[in-house]
Amino acid sequence: MCGTPDDPGARVQPIISVRGLSKTYAGGFQALKSIDLDIRKGEIFALLGPNGAGKTTLISIICGIVNPGSGQVLADGHDIVADYRAARGKIGLVPQELSTDAFESVWDTVKFSRGLFGKPPNPAYIEKILRQLSLWDKKAEKIMALSGGMK
Repeated sequence: MCGTPDDPGARVQPIISVRGLSKTYAGGFQALKSIDLDIRKGEIFALLGPNGAGKTTLISIICGIVNPGSGQVLADGHDIVADYRAARGKIGLVPQELSTDAFESVWDTVKFSRGLFGKPPNPAYIEKILRQLSLWDKKAEKIMALSGGMK
């Protein structure tokens, strides 16, 4: 059982919950075989495995890029299929190889990405996020100058 500092025995709802997730592609290749996984808020989680293990398929299903074969995925309690708008609003996918303009600044890229999701400009919020991510000192740097992890 997971808990909180105030109540170590209390059940904490996972931020990502995967139950019985399977995926077989049209050609017959089974990329995922009955995956069960819970990731709780604040946890750091990594997927490691050889090529063909299903890492990209799993992430792609969670993010709504690939349809699941069977099973269920919840993002902060929202089903990624039945309640896909709310679920996708809780998920942010940041691939290491970005397809944004590599010559733009960090600030301009974050500002632009807010617009992609219909969010209004909010300089104070962008500053807060960049500071929380220890990227404030990089705000004027070009995206191509950042390390993969910083991107």
